Amino acid sequence: MFDRVAQIVNRLRLDTDFISSGNCADYSPITGEEIASFPLKDAADIETAIHRAEKAFEEWRFVDMKERCELIRLFGEELRKAEEEITQLIMIETGKIYSSAMKEVKRSIFLCESISATSRHFSGMSTSSESKNLVVSETWEPLGPVAIITSFNFPLRVWVYNAVLALSCGNPIIWRPSRKATLVAYAVNTLLRRAKARSTANCPEYLTQIIVCNHEESMILAESTKVPLLCATGSPVMARQLQSKVGQRLGRCILSIGGNNAAVVAPTADIDHTIHHVTRSTIVDCGQRGTSLQRLFCHSSIYDEVVERLAKKFNEVYVSSPFERKSQIGPLIDKDGFDKMRLALEQAKNDGGIVHGGQRINVVGTNEKAYYVQPAVIEMPIQTEMVRTEILSPQLFVMRYDELDEAIAGVNAFPQTLVSCLFSNDLQETGYYSSLSGARSDSVAINVGTVGYDLMAMLNTDKNASVSEPWRPFMLSKINLMNYNFDSSYG
Repeated sequence: MFDRVAQIVNRLRLDTDFISSGNCADYSPITGEEIASFPLKDAADIETAIHRAEKAFEEWRFVDMKERCELIRLFGEELRKAEEEITQLIMIETGKIYSSAMKEVKRSIFLCESISATSRHFSGMSTSSESKNLVVSETWEPLGPVAIITSFNFPLRVWVYNAVLALSCGNPIIWRPSRKATLVAYAVNTLLRRAKARSTANCPEYLTQIIVCNHEESMILAESTKVPLLCATGSPVMARQLQSKVGQRLGRCILSIGGNNAAVVAPTADIDHTIHHVTRSTIVDCGQRGTSLQRLFCHSSIYDEVVERLAKKFNEVYVSSPFERKSQIGPLIDKDGFDKMRLALEQAKNDGGIVHGGQRINVVGTNEKAYYVQPAVIEMPIQTEMVRTEILSPQLFVMRYDELDEAIAGVNAFPQTLVSCLFSNDLQETGYYSSLSGARSDSVAINVGTVGYDLMAMLNTDKNASVSEPWRPFMLSKINLMNYNFDSSYG
């Protein structure tokens, strides 16, 4: 694996000294081998990065918006030229299969192309005033340094979305990637620096920075008043910690959190169609993403058939190295991910559940630090506290229901549900499920799974942001009042 990484590093012309001389080891879940090591930053390094970002902001904010968007376009070109190499790095660091990793790169390129046209969509407002001869208008200004914290399951696309929006709006960025996906982050940041070198705009030296640090040190970004906006992807536990610290200083947060998605299978559902989408939604990226499916509520009249077919389908899923093109899923990210799944299955049995699958698989060419598992179907008598806990592994908890309201209550039992689905051909059921009285999730899907539409879900995770105008949270709205009546009797 190390030789494969070395070849990619050479093709991308990365600094080999930087990625092999640190105290933060980076492992590939495919084989369990160490593939790189990075310098781990301390509190002083983070404060220095924030100070550098402040200085960069004073230059970048005055660069014409068209030139800023041109930088985004050039970055998209660099990403397109290196899409095969970045795809390979994503596979190596996260264990994603080729098609999934390539899709992440391609969608990132699409985001660059779309957001590079942002300058055409910025808009303010002007309005009449109740006072005579008073003009009221709104303008938008750059906000300041933006910190971006990303997780391993989307090492590229989530950062690209936040970073290119921040840059196009006139803000420098500080990127704290997952320690499990630092090589991808370093490679992508290098491509952005090459785009800077090609740009005609005045790009400050520290316009983009990477910080590899522990969780405790990353809290400095949340606490600093010099970082007006923090974007983070992760678990609800992490989000609460970050939001608490940012809220104490009245800063801004864009948090992409939640998951533990649920689906309901009604009696009128097309079973073949349902099995396909439920399986795909459960096993995608080995269940390690916010849009993976974890809970299934199945009507009693079709429960036995659905469970039997799902168990058979899950047992047929081909689990192997992502470099084997027939592989449908690769490994879990590490031992911690495997232990969480193993303990969840054990707890399910203690709670009266019946487990189908879920065993660990030995894949040729790997060692004991690589964790491959067969997807699991777990029949549960009720929705327990463990079922309501997001696990991020390929298992599906299945529960019976008799009335649709009962299933909807089960879906809504987890308040951070990102996507929920209903498989039904009954118009009344589908309308009710999507209504105010139905599923309370960020996105509702009818007769489709939880994946394939996850960009929409990601954009909807911030309730204060408009999907049609995603740049607004990255800028400062300023209201301008102009009095052009100099009559002393005015007012």
